[in-house]
Amino acid sequence: MHYIVEKAKDIAEKYGGKDIFETAEISGVKVWFRPLGRLKGFYMFENNCRYIVINEDLDDITKAIVCAHELGHDMLHRELSAGGIRENTLFLDNNKTEREANLFAAEILISDESILSALSFCDSESKLSAELRFPEELIKFKLEIMNEKGCNFNFSDAKSDFLK
Repeated sequence: MHYIVEKAKDIAEKYGGKDIFETAEISGVKVWFRPLGRLKGFYMFENNCRYIVINEDLDDITKAIVCAHELGHDMLHRELSAGGIRENTLFLDNNKTEREANLFAAEILISDESILSALSFCDSESKLSAELRFPEELIKFKLEIMNEKGCNFNFSDAKSDFLK
């Protein structure tokens, strides 16, 4: 997990844009919004080009989460993506690559400071989720990361397939 946290930190520092979409673009990934039906998005590395394709019909927060998740695949699993990483092959519970992409997304999207600040008046994962406007599962991944950093939060385990 330490590697994932450091990678997210490095990417944010090196390529950080005004939002996750700009960060991905600055890092060299083309971000496209397309109609994808029920598919939320996917990552593809083809002909030495990197792409994140996101369903244009999603709400803005979900688009950002999908972009961060797929950027995690780009930064952590590029070698696995020949021909594309698509939802039906990777959005599986207990899948290592999905878990790593979710941890990356939580770390790059949610600051430690925002969690700590919200914890001064939020006493549950669901209240943190409502306050920070991220799904409860992503909050759980962030709390897990913060515990790894030395905090001692009590929370239930996050599921890797929350984007399914």
